[in-house]
Amino acid sequence: MLRFALGGLRAGPASFAGPAVALLLTVAVITLFGSLVLTAADGGGDERLAMIGGAFGEIAMLMALFVVANTLSFSVRQQAREMVLLRTSGATPVQVKRLVRYEVLLLTLLVSPPGWLLGGWGARWFLAELAARDLAPVDAVVPWSPWPPLAGTAVTLLVGAGASKIAARRTVVDRPAAAMARTAGADRLGLLRGLAGVLALGGTVPLLLLTARQPVEKAAQSALLGSLLCMIVAGLLGPALARPAVALLGLPFRLAGARHRGDGGGALAAQNLRGNAHRLSSALIPIALLVGLSTTFAAVTGTLQQVAPPGAQAESDVWLRGVELAMLAGFGAVATVNTLVSLTAARRREYALLALTGATRRQLMRMLGSEAVLTAGAGVLLGLLVAAPMSCAFALAATGSALPVVPLGSFGPVVLGAVALTVLTVLATGARATSRLNTSEAAAQ
Repeated sequence: MLRFALGGLRAGPASFAGPAVALLLTVAVITLFGSLVLTAADGGGDERLAMIGGAFGEIAMLMALFVVANTLSFSVRQQAREMVLLRTSGATPVQVKRLVRYEVLLLTLLVSPPGWLLGGWGARWFLAELAARDLAPVDAVVPWSPWPPLAGTAVTLLVGAGASKIAARRTVVDRPAAAMARTAGADRLGLLRGLAGVLALGGTVPLLLLTARQPVEKAAQSALLGSLLCMIVAGLLGPALARPAVALLGLPFRLAGARHRGDGGGALAAQNLRGNAHRLSSALIPIALLVGLSTTFAAVTGTLQQVAPPGAQAESDVWLRGVELAMLAGFGAVATVNTLVSLTAARRREYALLALTGATRRQLMRMLGSEAVLTAGAGVLLGLLVAAPMSCAFALAATGSALPVVPLGSFGPVVLGAVALTVLTVLATGARATSRLNTSEAAAQ
């Protein structure tokens, strides 16, 4: 299977771009914060430095598992036909799972060296910034050691192994024909998935109560972990949440379409998304991830700035939350772009069928533009719902009021950036997918 994995990477490098970037970021981030922990252990820092490195590394691993699983699942879907052919030629489910694990292994080894360099540079920069804010000794130096890079690769392999098991599950649980049919579609809300989502939703309640009663510093960390748990709930229940979101946000598009007698692309976009809520949910979750976690950080930071007296430790926490926000935004952007590119490019046959019925390329692009706006709006709405509970709980712990302070200067760019990233990604991918589309090619599809 190692030979097949190597051949797959050579044959379709574009389909592995998303997982490769996600794995690269994971190696770099674990190397970075592992280096900070080592610096503290080596006598170049104090307990605060070790706590910062450990806390950031914990969050990075949770975020990396989510993003790597997301990007890898789409990579596996793009290989669905090849994997089903392997199944029909006698490959067992265990061998198919092993193939995906080998692909993750090869990708991790490939991206590890640049990840080490990026993580080492980041550790030195971060330590200098911490020292400038009296969070580390001014003479602290990151010692050279092979352990942080090796830990970065080892942890990334563990994250990748878990993600590969999740990604390959659908291809191996069914018979080959059923696996092809399921993999060709998108996520659907099954009984077990729905039950898991409800149980995870129930788990947010005690964490919400705990966050509201903790000291400010611990409440900030609990708010982030709680937002990640809410994000898992949204991921599990995504298909059920997508349909009402599109029905609400798509109303203006449908009204505009009725006014123009169906000539506008917005009405078709709203109808397509409403009828394919399972597909939309795959696009919503990365956008909601980006907006939800970023909004939680903006709320935590804004509330801390309001309650912290000058020179207090909480002011330093504000800066640290900004670094966490940048880190999570990077992971979220990778997941968003990879998901949207995969979903948009995979609809080439749909574009061909629309072209057969008389749709022009301009009409297709208008439809995609409207879909992108609808998808971004629904993702932002879901992200705000993800951020709201834990942001309010943190505000209650910090100020006694359940109303958090969300600075417009932090919140506005997050929302606008998510919308712009979604629209530009969909339009760019759609333009490429429809650039050579004509009626003869449509008939061939």
